[in-house]
Formats: sequence, structure tokens, C-alpha cells
Amino acid sequence: MDALYIFKHSPNDDFEIRYSLRSLEQFAPYIRKVWIYGDKPVFISDETSLIEHVPQEATSRVLGVKTPVTNLFLQVFLSSLIPDLSFEYLFFSDDFYLLKNHPVEEARKGRYLEDLSLTKNRGRGMWKDALWRTHDLLIRLGYTGYNFETHTPAYLTRKRVLAAYCDFKDFVTEDRFYGLLALTAILNHAYKLEKTSLTNMSEEKSRCGFWGKPPAYEEVVQQCEGKMFLNFDDPAFGESIRKFLMERFPTRSRYEKE
Repeated sequence: MDALYIFKHSPNDDFEIRYSLRSLEQFAPYIRKVWIYGDKPVFISDETSLIEHVPQEATSRVLGVKTPVTNLFLQVFLSSLIPDLSFEYLFFSDDFYLLKNHPVEEARKGRYLEDLSLTKNRGRGMWKDALWRTHDLLIRLGYTGYNFETHTPAYLTRKRVLAAYCDFKDFVTEDRFYGLLALTAILNHAYKLEKTSLTNMSEEKSRCGFWGKPPAYEEVVQQCEGKMFLNFDDPAFGESIRKFLMERFPTRSRYEKE
């Protein structure tokens, strides 16, 4: 099983992905190879048997789309076309972190946040609107309406991504926020076809997350205790999270240059 990062440079000297890779090495040692699709972190190892950068241009020409590709559904589909990518792989972003052992059986779980069909308060905003557009279209087309935007590593296969793209391609757009949200569309599609079991993250309580504003260091330590996953958004990143990650993962990974 490989790991695939959809990556765009961060304003923090790519600190986030460096420590995400350290967490991956420590807690998912079964990963055969890491792929970085998009921008290239300057620190990654030149040992391409371990980690390899693939620019968007390498596969974007398949669809003739302009780069940089900003729509995540397109990014997920185009990155799935990397010739040597393993059949099954974990989808990562630079702000996804593992906090304890993540064996293969855990990696293959289909994790979701909620059944959106049971949610009355839709909220507003560009991302929320995209989520609900995705839900409404899925329901209209006969699929389930689970929210798979968990901000944790997601189990994908090349078959899942290709099948979803083929069935949903009329609704895929190059716009960043319009069209279908990638993971919710792909994994609801896979659930209908494969009838796999699902794990409700609200019940599993396996994720710690910080969004909107930087937390205190003590809060980060306390809330991460016993959790498997950590995620945060750009407004929450600050010295507290930086300190926590540097203490938790102080050793250079094999994915970094010496």
C-alpha cells in the first residue's frame, strides 16, 4: 500500500508535510512508497524508491485541463493515474497526522463523520455549500449521503477513483469549490458498489482537531491524548501546534534529505 499526498506549498516552509511524513513513517511502516502530487517540498529525499514527486503536468494532459489544477476531485483522479502508484493507497493532506499505530486493517476502514441526510442545519459558506451540493446530487442519483470529509487519511483504490470519475464526470469542474467534493463523492459511490462496512468517527472518537484559532499548548497535549488522528486548519496553526509536533516527532524521517 502506498501513501499519496495532494500537496501545495504552505506559508510555513512546508513544516506541516515534513511532520506529517514523520508521523506516517512512525505509525504506518507498511507503506511501500510515498507520492507527492503537485508542488515539491525542497526537503524530500532523492531516493525515489521511498518517495517521489509528481508534478500536475505529468497527468493533467490526459484531460487537457489547465494547471495548476485547483479542484480536488480532478486532483484525486489525475493523481490516481500515476503509473506506478499501488492499486490501494492512503490519501493524505499535509495537515493529516497519525498519533499512534495505524495498522493496515485500520487504514482500510471507511470512516465518515455523519449521514448528511439526517442533518437539518446546513450552514453556509463556500465549503458548506459545496458539501451540500454534493449531497443533494448523490441523493438524486441514488447514492447514500454520508460525509466522508473527515480530514484524516482516506483509503482509496485506483478502481474506486476511476469508477467514480466515469460516473460523475459530467459534474466535475475545474473550479475549486464548485462541483462534487472528492472524497464524499468517491466513497459514497464505492459504498454503493462494494457494500463495505463503515465507521462513524463521532462514535469512534479517534480524531483531535483544531480549527479557527490557535489553541494553547496544554490544550493540544490534552486533547491529543489517546487519539489516532490529528488535523488542524491554517488559522489554528501556531507555536503550540508547532511545539507539539516537534516534540512528538523529533527525528528526521527516511523521506527527508540528510
